[in-house]
Amino acid sequence: MKRKMWKSVFYCSTAMLALSIGANLTFMPNAYAEPSETRRGNDKAIPIFDNVPESTALFPETLVNWRFESDPDAPFNVSKVPLVKRVHGEKMNPNQSIDAKVLSIAIVNQHTKGTPSQGGTDKAIYNFTNWQYIDTLVAWAGSSGEGIIVPPSGDVTDSAHRNGVPVVGTVFFPPEAYGGKREWVEQFVQKDQQGNFPMADKLLEMSTTYGFDGWFINQETNVDAQTASNMKELLSYLQTHKPQNQQIIWYDSMVANGSVNWQGALNSKNQDYFQNEGKRVSDKMFIDFRWQELKSSREKAIQLKRDPYDLFAGIDVQANGINSSRKPSSILGENGQPLISLGLYCPDWTLRDGGKYDIDRYWENEKLLWINPQGDPRAVQSPNNQWQGVSRYYVEKTPVTSLPFLTNFNVGNGDAFYKNGTKVKEGTFNNRSVQDVMPTYRWVIDNETGNQLEASISYKDAFNGGSSIQLSGPMTAGQQTFIKLYASKIQADASEVATSVTKGADETSLVLEIEGNDKPLIINGTQQPLENGWVQTTYSLKSAQDQTITAIGLNVKNTQTKFTSIYLGRLLMGKEETKPDSGITNLTFAGKTIVDDLTESIRMSWDVTGEDAALYRIYRKVDGQLQFEGETSNTSYTLLNQKRIGNTANYQIFPVDDYGLEEQRGAEAVYTFEALKKPEITINASKTLISVGEKITLSADVSKSTNTVSWEVLGAIPQVSEGKEITLFFDKPGVYTVKATATNASGETESVKENYLHVYDQNAGIKIENLSILPETTATQGSGYTNDRESYRFALDGNLNTKWCDNSSDRPWMIADLGAVKTISGFELFNAGAGGESSDWNTRDYDISVSLDGNNWTDVVQHRGNTADSSKDAISLVEARYVKLSLEKAEQNGKTARIYDWQIIGVNQTGIINP
Repeated sequence: MKRKMWKSVFYCSTAMLALSIGANLTFMPNAYAEPSETRRGNDKAIPIFDNVPESTALFPETLVNWRFESDPDAPFNVSKVPLVKRVHGEKMNPNQSIDAKVLSIAIVNQHTKGTPSQGGTDKAIYNFTNWQYIDTLVAWAGSSGEGIIVPPSGDVTDSAHRNGVPVVGTVFFPPEAYGGKREWVEQFVQKDQQGNFPMADKLLEMSTTYGFDGWFINQETNVDAQTASNMKELLSYLQTHKPQNQQIIWYDSMVANGSVNWQGALNSKNQDYFQNEGKRVSDKMFIDFRWQELKSSREKAIQLKRDPYDLFAGIDVQANGINSSRKPSSILGENGQPLISLGLYCPDWTLRDGGKYDIDRYWENEKLLWINPQGDPRAVQSPNNQWQGVSRYYVEKTPVTSLPFLTNFNVGNGDAFYKNGTKVKEGTFNNRSVQDVMPTYRWVIDNETGNQLEASISYKDAFNGGSSIQLSGPMTAGQQTFIKLYASKIQADASEVATSVTKGADETSLVLEIEGNDKPLIINGTQQPLENGWVQTTYSLKSAQDQTITAIGLNVKNTQTKFTSIYLGRLLMGKEETKPDSGITNLTFAGKTIVDDLTESIRMSWDVTGEDAALYRIYRKVDGQLQFEGETSNTSYTLLNQKRIGNTANYQIFPVDDYGLEEQRGAEAVYTFEALKKPEITINASKTLISVGEKITLSADVSKSTNTVSWEVLGAIPQVSEGKEITLFFDKPGVYTVKATATNASGETESVKENYLHVYDQNAGIKIENLSILPETTATQGSGYTNDRESYRFALDGNLNTKWCDNSSDRPWMIADLGAVKTISGFELFNAGAGGESSDWNTRDYDISVSLDGNNWTDVVQHRGNTADSSKDAISLVEARYVKLSLEKAEQNGKTARIYDWQIIGVNQTGIINP
C-alpha cells in the first residue's frame, strides 16, 4: 500500500519509506529453523535450537519448499481453536448497521520475522479484544528482507477464533523502490505441467494445516500484462480449490496491464480481480485510501451481482489514529448508513504510534478508536468532524451462542498469572492463545442514584489468567449498578445453572434479557466464599428455561457508602457435566534453546486421545509441589526460561475442560538439563590507553553459574580484586597484563590478556581522539546504501542527525580509510536508537577488523547480542590504516543497517605501542 508508513518493520530513512531487500532467491536460506546441534537426553536425541519457536515468514522459493513435517517450528504455529459461530446483538444506537462489515488490517506482531510463536515475557503486545466490531482480521506483515508471505501466528488465530472472527495471513509484494522484485511475482504465479499453481496449493496447505482462514494478497510490484493475467487466474484457482470457510482478499493496486495503479474505487480497470465473467475471483476487496467517493463502487458491485459490503473503503489510521482526516462517518451515504464496508489500516496505532507501548494509553486509545470518548456504545454525541468510534455505525456481534460458556475476562497478558484467585506465577507475560471472550459491550453501565462506577481492564487482580474487569468509583449503600456484559443467543433447560466470581461486591445478581420480554429477568443466587476474598454466586436458570437469552449482565450492590473497587473474575453459563478425560500420550521434549548455563527454554509436544481439551496446563514438580508454568490451547508448547534446580526437572500436563475444570489424569516426563560446564569468561575494559592515575573499569562477562570472579593485575592499584566489575589505576607508565578467574560448581576458568593496558605519562603528549572525524578519514567502500543522503560517509561525520543506511545486503559492511597508519584503542557504535529510531533496529551482532594495506585483515572485535543504542568496544592497541565494520545481524530481527555514528578512538600517530 503506497501510502503506508510501515514504521514498525520497514523504515530505513526517517524521511522516506525504505524496505530491506531480501536475499537473491538462489541463495535463500531454509524456510524454517534448523537445530544448531543435537544432544542426547532421556535416552532420546533433543535438538538444540538457537531460538524458541518463531512464526513463519517466507519468500516464494521457500514457500514452495515448505513442509510441515520438516519444519520444527510448525507445530507451535498451529491454532487448535475452531472458529465459533457469531450472531449480532441488538442495536445500541440507531446509527448502527447490521449489514455493513469491518475489516481490520493490523500489525499484530512487532516484527515480520523473529516473532515467538506462543508469546513471551513482554506485556506490551497488541492483544486486541474489541472483536465484536470486526468481521475479519488481516494479520498484516511483510518485509522484503525478512519474508513476504506471512501467516498469522497461532496465538492470534486462537484469540480471534474464540471470539468468532476469521483471521487471514498476508502475501505482500512490495513496490520496487522498497525492495520489491518482479521475479517474486513471476515465481508466485507460475504453473506446473499439469496446469496447477504450486504456490496457491502451498498457501492452502499452510492455511489448512495451521488452522487460519485465508490470505490477503497485496500486489504492488510492477509486472507485465501476462503476469497480471496469471495472477488473476491464480486467484480464480484459489477460489475453486480453497475450503468453503476460507477467504481471499485482494488489494486495489495492480490493474490488468500489470502496472500498479491504485484506483481508489471498484471500476472497470480492476473489477476482474473481484468478479470476472460472473465468477468470484476474490471474496473481498480492500479499496485504496485515495478514494474520493464510494457511490460508484457500490453501484459497480451491484452491477456485478456482488454484495457491496464485500468492498472495504480503506482508512489509514497508522500515523494519526483518531486524529486521521477521514472518520467512520466519511463512508456514509445519504441515508446515514455505510455505502460499503469499512477497512481500517493499522488500528494497532492504539499501541504503537498512539500508545508508544504504554499499556494504560493503549486501553484508552482502544476505547477512543473502537467505542467513543464516553466509553459507551449508546453514546452518539460526537460530531461527524470528529472520530465517532466504530461502535457508532457497526452493530456488536457475539460468539455466545451455545452452552457451556466460560470467561475469566483474561485479555492474554498481565503482570502475573493467577489460578482460581491465587497468584501462581510472578512476572509480566503475554499469551494471546488463552485470551477469553471479552464483553460484547464496552461499556454499558447503569448506576442508580449515588453510584458512579466505571469499568476498566485491570491487571491488579485476577481469578484465572492475568486480568479481570474492575468496577471502581463511589457507591451508596443499597444502591445498585448494572453492567451489561454479553449479547447472546442461547437457551437453557431447567437443570442449567450460572456462576459468577467477584470480589468487593456484597451482593451480585444475574440479569438476563429474554427474547420477546420487555423487562429483564433478574436472578438472585447463593454465595460461597473462595480464596483471597473472591466470592462465587450460583444462579438457577430454571426461570429462563426454553427461552432465548439475548443478553447477559450483572447487578452489583454494597451495604456501605464508600469508594469501591469491585472485580469481576469469572462468569460460567451451563451446568458442569462429567466428560471423558482427554488422555495425553507421547509427551516428549522436542527441542531446547540454551539461554545460559542456568536457564533453558524447552519445547514440549504431546498427543491426545479423543477430543482436544479447551486448554492444557503445564506444571513443574518442585520440592513435592506442583509449580504452575503455563497453559496453551495447542498440543505443542515452549516453556520459557526454565531455571536449573539440580540436573533434571519433572513436568506434568493436565487437560482443562470447557467448564474450566482441570482433569485429574495427565501425563508426566522428566527433562535433563545440559551438563554444567566450567564457566566461560571474557575480559573487557572501559579503556585500554590511559594516563597515570586515571581510573578505569574492568568487567568480566561470565556464565550465569559463576559464583566468584577474582582478578590479578600486577602493577595496578589494587593488584588483586574480586567481583564481576572492578576499578583500578596505575601510578607508573607501562604495559600491563590482566588475569581474571571465574569459578562455579564445576571448576574454574582463567582468562589472560597479555599486554592489554597501555599506561602513559601525563606529559607524553598523547592525544586520544575520534579518528573518524579527522579531515583525512574517508569511507568509499561498502556493501551499499539507500541513497546519497545515507552513504557510508555519514557514519563518520560525528553527527547523530545523519546516518549510513543499507537495506540491500544480508550482511552490510563498510570500510573507513584513516588516510595513514594510526594507533587505535577502541570504538563506539551509535545505532538506530541513538538517532531516535526504534531500539528494535539496533545492531545486534557485528565484527570489526583492521588492516595496514586494505587486503589483509585482523579481527579485533566480535560483539554479539547487543541491544544498546550505543555500544563501546575497547581493544588492545593496534596500528592500522583501514578499519572494517561488518554487521552480522544488522537489527534485532532484520537486515537493515542503521548506523548514526561510528567513532574510531585512538591516537593520530604511531610508535606508542611498547610490548
